[in-house]
Amino acid sequence: MDVIYRYDPYQAIEHRPIADAAEAIEYLERGHGRYLNIVTQVHREILGRHTTAEIVIPSNPLSLGLPTESGAAPVQTPFALVLGCSDARVPIELIFDQSPNDLFVIRVAGNVLGVECLGSIDYAVSHLGKSLKLVVVLGHSNCGAVTAAVDSYLAPKNYAEIAFTHALRSLLDRIHTAVRVAADALERVGGRSVARRTDYRGALLRVAVYLNAAITAYDVQRELTIPPATDTRVVYGVFDLVAQHVRARPEEDAPIFAGVPQGPEDFNELGMEIAKTVLGKRRP
Repeated sequence: MDVIYRYDPYQAIEHRPIADAAEAIEYLERGHGRYLNIVTQVHREILGRHTTAEIVIPSNPLSLGLPTESGAAPVQTPFALVLGCSDARVPIELIFDQSPNDLFVIRVAGNVLGVECLGSIDYAVSHLGKSLKLVVVLGHSNCGAVTAAVDSYLAPKNYAEIAFTHALRSLLDRIHTAVRVAADALERVGGRSVARRTDYRGALLRVAVYLNAAITAYDVQRELTIPPATDTRVVYGVFDLVAQHVRARPEEDAPIFAGVPQGPEDFNELGMEIAKTVLGKRRP
């Protein structure tokens, strides 16, 4: 299998026009589809199912982040902002198959919303509003920060190891709300005995990862002043490290992104729907 980046010097160089948030989502979804196609082909090669097929990826100066005028820096024109985790296994531009200058990326452990992150998002929306159409909060499975928050919830006596490290405590405290909502959802769906299941810790982690992304997106939308003229939307999704796909829910037919829940009841409902899938109460 060959993956070929092909540049045609005679093809016209055109800037990418993204009209609105819906088109931005579609653009990211198509890019993620291209990424999944490569992942699928590589898996087949690893399993010995060799192919002579080529994967051709068009390339041009814009996709390389190069200026189109000599002696001038390129103008910053991202169409989406992504707040993601610092985890090295989640290469944001790569999994959406986007080029330099397509995405304004902010990465922090646990994709939590601190003051600095909010300031960066506010800057992007305020100064790049002409091109920026979408704000994405991207969580991922097996997140180390969410795992630490889950473990401190399950064994509070061990929290003292974290409590005296201000920076780490601040990080995990932002995730504990998602863990508590996830625990409540699992109990509502699985009964009070659910915490005694051998797979409970893993189930709590899976539900909390989705809720953490949704809660962060809710906080972004609540804290951010988005100029009406920009028509910028806030959404969230989760990247599965095993399957390598992005989905808003753990179901196979779930959309890549989902809109922001509007309040506590919506989060409780979302938690229960995710818990049903994670506990096998319905077909995933």
